[in-house]
Amino acid sequence: MELVGGLAAKLIGGIGAGVKAATGAAGAAAGASGSGGLFTLKTISTTFGVVSQIGRGIAAQQQQNAEARQQQYEAREEFVDAKETSAALKAELANTIANQKVLFASGGVNLGSVSVEQAQKQAVEDAESELSISSNQSLARSLQRRRAARNARSRGRSALFQGFAGAAGTLANAALDRKEIGA
Repeated sequence: MELVGGLAAKLIGGIGAGVKAATGAAGAAAGASGSGGLFTLKTISTTFGVVSQIGRGIAAQQQQNAEARQQQYEAREEFVDAKETSAALKAELANTIANQKVLFASGGVNLGSVSVEQAQKQAVEDAESELSISSNQSLARSLQRRRAARNARSRGRSALFQGFAGAAGTLANAALDRKEIGA
């Protein structure tokens, strides 16, 4: 009986210590009542059921927390990618304007002329538009990842609660069974 309690203590720490105490008390009650074997088997079965349900809840929560961390990482990556894309688009704009100036100058066009200014203005507008679209798309992806992380953490808390609620239900059923047996 104490072996079961010891196993539970190692599996889930402080909760296991409480299960060990409950198992020990139940074992003492079983010895005192004389119903012995059946009561002891039910106690062991209940203990394993409780530990198993709590363990499943903890494992599910840890899995969801890992998913949340991955989503947070991906959200940060989206931010970094957006910064890199922004820098690349700005560098491309600078190259485009420089190339236009070289082409106009080599063609004998005055760099202060209206056509040169129009070409540069159009290049800037195109780059700003592309930059805005890229930034908005990146922001949307980053927000989606953050929302997925919050949802994963929520699912983890829910799974943990379900584990504890299931364990409480198992304990309540065991108590009702013992009451019916008269132990």
